[in-house]
Formats: sequence, C-alpha cells, structure tokens
Amino acid sequence: MIWVSWRQHRGQAISCLAVLAALAVYAILLGTSMRTAFGNDALTACLAHSQGTACPAAVQAFTNRFGSEVNIAFWSVTLIVPGLIGVLVGGSLIARELEYGTWRLAWSQTVPRARWLAVKLALVTGGLIVLGAAMTAVITWYRAPMDRLTGHLQHNIFDFEGLVLTAYILCAFGFAVLAGLLLRRSIPAMVAAFIPWLAIRLVIEFVFRDHFLTPLTGALHCVTACGEGIGFVPQATGRIGDLVLSINGNVVTYQPADRFWTFQFIEAGIFVALTAAALGATIWLLHRRAA
Repeated sequence: MIWVSWRQHRGQAISCLAVLAALAVYAILLGTSMRTAFGNDALTACLAHSQGTACPAAVQAFTNRFGSEVNIAFWSVTLIVPGLIGVLVGGSLIARELEYGTWRLAWSQTVPRARWLAVKLALVTGGLIVLGAAMTAVITWYRAPMDRLTGHLQHNIFDFEGLVLTAYILCAFGFAVLAGLLLRRSIPAMVAAFIPWLAIRLVIEFVFRDHFLTPLTGALHCVTACGEGIGFVPQATGRIGDLVLSINGNVVTYQPADRFWTFQFIEAGIFVALTAAALGATIWLLHRRAA
C-alpha cells in the first residue's frame, strides 16, 4: 500500500516540494535583505527601549521599503495557495480511481476499500502536515524583521505563522477527498471543495477571528499619531503587536498580542475539526457502499 500510494502521488509530492523550494528561495532573498536593512537602521535598540516611538523616521523608512511587498503583496498572492494545494492533492485521491475505473482493481484486492482509503489518507495527510510545517517555518523566518514592527495578530500575518497554515491545507484536502467520492470527477471535485473552503476561510478571518475572546479596552496612547493596522508603529495602545479593533474617542478596543497562540489554537482547531468531519464522512460513505 505504501509503495502504491507513493507511485500514485509522487507527481503531487514533487510539485509540493517545488512550491516549497520556490518559497524558500524567495524568502532567503528578501528575508536577508530585510535583516540587513533592519540592522543598519538600528531598529533593534530603538524598539527595545521605546516601542519605535523614538525612531519614527527609521521605522517609516523600513516600512516604506518593505511593507507593501511583505505585508500586502505576499498575502494577496498566497491567500489561496493553501486551498489550492489541498484540493489539488485531495481532489484526485478517490475521484481518479472512480473516473478511470481503476477502482475495480484497487478495491477487489485482499485489502478492504475502507482500509485502503485509511492508509492512503494517513500517508498523504502526514505529507501535507510536513509540507505545512515547512512552509510555516520558512515564512516565519522570512517575516521575522517585519514582525518586530507589526506583531503577529494582524490579518496579513496571522494566516501564515503558527498552526493555521497547515490546518488550512488539511481542511481543503478533506473537502476535496469527500467531493471526489461524491462527484466521481477530479476537476469538479476540486472546484466544489475550493469554493466552500475559501468562503469559510474568509468568514472566520474577517467575521469571527477578532472575537474569539472578548476584546479588551484601554486608554488611547498617542505620542505623535494614532491608528490601527499594519501602517502604525506602535499601535494605538502604545504596544507593538496588539490588534486594534476600534478607536472611540479616547478608548481603544483591542486584542492583546499575547493572545496569538490562543487564537492560533482556536482557529486551527476549527479547520482540523472540519477536516476530521469531511474525512470521517468519506470513510463512512465508502464503508457503507462496500457493505
């Protein structure tokens, strides 16, 4: 089973490694440049002593040079990449067997079809977890200088660090496997899985994430200018990394920076639960058809 699964999915594995390699090359080139600029501008000492308020010109120069490319362009380009990886791998896992009729051979062997599917899912899921962890490590290293100015809770940043990137890939994969069993065609299964994945992903990010835990309120803390979002260092709370949700007069509503990992576990847990539900339904349906 392991050898057969490798033979069937080696093309996808090589493609995923190519994506990871391209990401690593891009990250090394830009990440090294950012680290050099960060050190030359003496931002480390400034951030340690004043949260950036003592060196606004240096902070502004650094963000003007790298901010749009790192915080906006990268997020815009890679927003759908986890979903594409998941559906491309999962869409053909069962659908290809049904589409080309090879299920007659694969499911007539001594290995029951439910066990056949469980073994394939375990192997492919393990590979996707390794890929997601590797991508997360590369992006986290690449973003490290910018993260010292923005923190990790901003939407453009949160999506690619911690646990959620891997959870996004797994969820899209689970949806695609289930769609492949139901639709029996690879391409329609990929489309049918990607659309709900993207909808759920955006709704959670822009509707629910900011309120996973009750936001805190505090006094407006301004030195020169106040605001919210990746363009302000520090945020209106006076601390780098806080996620400012609103400013009402002198009251700031925000999520503190130290909730990053709590939010990561909550959001990743939601997508992992959706993955488990989709894959569990797939195994149950396949077992039921076998019965």
